[in-house]
Amino acid sequence: MPSSRLTGSAQAVSLGEGYALRAPGLQGEATLLPPADATTRSRAAAPDAGMAALDEALRAQHVDEVKRIDLSVQPVPGAAAATALRSAGAQANVELQVPDLGDEVGQLVLSIDDAGAVRWHLPEPDVGGTAASRGAGGSKRFLIPATVVSGSTGEPGTANRSIFGAAARRLLKVLVYPITDPIVGKLSELFAAHWEATHRPYGLRSFTPDNYQNADVPLLDTAAIAAMAAQGPILLFVHGTFSTAHAAFSGLPRETMQQLHARYGQRVVAFNHPSLSAAPEDNVRWLLEHLPATPMAIDVICHSRGGLVARVLAERLSAFALDASHVQVRRIAFVGVPNQGTALADADHMVSMIDRLTTALTLFPTGPVTETLEAMVTVIKMISHGFLKGLPGIAGMQPGGAFLSTLNTSSTTATQYFGMTSNYEPTVSGLRGLVAGTADGAIDQVFENAQNDLVVPTDGVWDSNGATGFPLQTAHLLVLKPADGVMHTSYFPHHAVSERLLQWMTI
Repeated sequence: MPSSRLTGSAQAVSLGEGYALRAPGLQGEATLLPPADATTRSRAAAPDAGMAALDEALRAQHVDEVKRIDLSVQPVPGAAAATALRSAGAQANVELQVPDLGDEVGQLVLSIDDAGAVRWHLPEPDVGGTAASRGAGGSKRFLIPATVVSGSTGEPGTANRSIFGAAARRLLKVLVYPITDPIVGKLSELFAAHWEATHRPYGLRSFTPDNYQNADVPLLDTAAIAAMAAQGPILLFVHGTFSTAHAAFSGLPRETMQQLHARYGQRVVAFNHPSLSAAPEDNVRWLLEHLPATPMAIDVICHSRGGLVARVLAERLSAFALDASHVQVRRIAFVGVPNQGTALADADHMVSMIDRLTTALTLFPTGPVTETLEAMVTVIKMISHGFLKGLPGIAGMQPGGAFLSTLNTSSTTATQYFGMTSNYEPTVSGLRGLVAGTADGAIDQVFENAQNDLVVPTDGVWDSNGATGFPLQTAHLLVLKPADGVMHTSYFPHHAVSERLLQWMTI
């Protein structure tokens, strides 16, 4: 299809069919393309398996691709910096205008650059601050960062170019979805709750070396849990945000699961729970209602937000009006847990969190990532329509928020705490460009100078936070280094993680 030429003018350039681009200070080409079909491959550098999982997640969420735009831009020589469309961070942007399809259709743009970085873009507000919708026949606007990292190998010297001096290429996918989901219902503050009730229901399931990577496993009732507890301590796995037990822990080697299963006399259980629409204390409330009322001992392995759920159970804070006096939590292994919260859970950074996780899961797909991506699409829909109050599960990770302010106060617990955390420094250019803005950037745009595992601050897993048991003892701590290459989504395949779990989780 013919390309449209961008000349650096402030005027919008028509791409045809009601689509237009405005890119003051930038020159290049843009081509409007039909949506990809099953035989069309993206030219983006992200691996096929990861992008296929994302495409499957979009289909499952009734999100359709209606157009693609192949975009290549670079600065006009000598153009004044002030002429460009710039964000609050002084980043140059391209404005994409798309046909407004009316009040019953939501619209998003997904951009993928040549390095594999995936970003979600929400409609911009109209002048005056209202939602960016003028009704069918009008247009919606999306701001797309023009800076792109070129190259995807991650090798030194091969991926350190940005828009400043080299053409930057992106593939833009224009996406639409019905405001009323055919299964879940109309978008509202209850949307995540309805979606999780269907797709992420509560349940306690067996977690054996033969089934821990499977979704379709029969649930355990209270009587089955009581029979286990009568024989000795139970090992409980608790997953994090967006995830499920079989997705979160699928990276654990089978040999590790076999040893844990034998050590605990086959008394190994996983707790599936809604992590978006329910606060951590609500998760624990359900758990207590479905555990036997007789005394029982539990050890916990948890990832990410799952650690906050485990702490509520262990620390028995009266502020949450929970009675767990019959449950003895002997020890907890925190893996990438935001015990001090994560800035990515703040409203201003939620899209950045989903960008990071989407990119990580498409570049490095391990396990059943499609269902995790589905949960992220659910959240993107809600953020796009301003329904943040319907996401208390994410709000529970906000530093200084109501939940963590309550949790991280002086409390009494006899539980032994262990922690694993990572200082991850992206080497793959897609992630580096996403996190730092350029492939050779050293400063994380959200965490600034703070070390982190891409999602959670490194020290926030183990350092003082006001609660009993922190900071963790050195002997109870594993800190993975940049050379280990472990990010928030890839702890469990690492051999040192298995070694420490087997060291710490003992009868």
